[in-house]
Amino acid sequence: MSLTDEQVSAIIQEHTSVTDALKAQRDKAKEDLANAQKEADKAKDLQKEIDTLKGGEDFKAKYEKAVKDHDEYVKGIEAKETAEKVKAAYRKLLADEKIKDDRLDLILKHTDFSEMKLDKDGNLTDAENLKKSINDDWGMFKVTVKERKQNVSTPPSGDTGSGATRARELYLKHMKQQGIKVEDAGKENT
Repeated sequence: MSLTDEQVSAIIQEHTSVTDALKAQRDKAKEDLANAQKEADKAKDLQKEIDTLKGGEDFKAKYEKAVKDHDEYVKGIEAKETAEKVKAAYRKLLADEKIKDDRLDLILKHTDFSEMKLDKDGNLTDAENLKKSINDDWGMFKVTVKERKQNVSTPPSGDTGSGATRARELYLKHMKQQGIKVEDAGKENT
């Protein structure tokens, strides 16, 4: 090719500078590709983390379930308190109808409170029908008081309530223990 050494050097130098530039571009492209690959891997990891945090469920559904559970819990507590108030009101109604105290728990145990309701004052609604039911169903447990009527012309024998007869008995007993005859009572100081 009849080129001089200087021309050959110049061509080689030109060729080397072009290949070095291409190698630099190639290395830069490889580096950009590696960075892009890392970013893509990060995006996949972030997506996995999002899926894990979601737990595969919808957050709104979880929230609604928690609110529903809370409302049911509050309603349960209110229902229990209301049931206790109804029970107390029915116990009072039984006592007002003169049912024996020792039978109240037995009656309450066998009573269905599901139909009983309270008014705004805390009294049982339809109390008159309940009283009738109490007297029909539980009347055998009522406290009964028998009145003894006395004929005024013939007063009762024994203690008249003034305690005079009992006092007289104690007096006689004391005098007998002391050895004093009742006829002599009151004469010992003379």
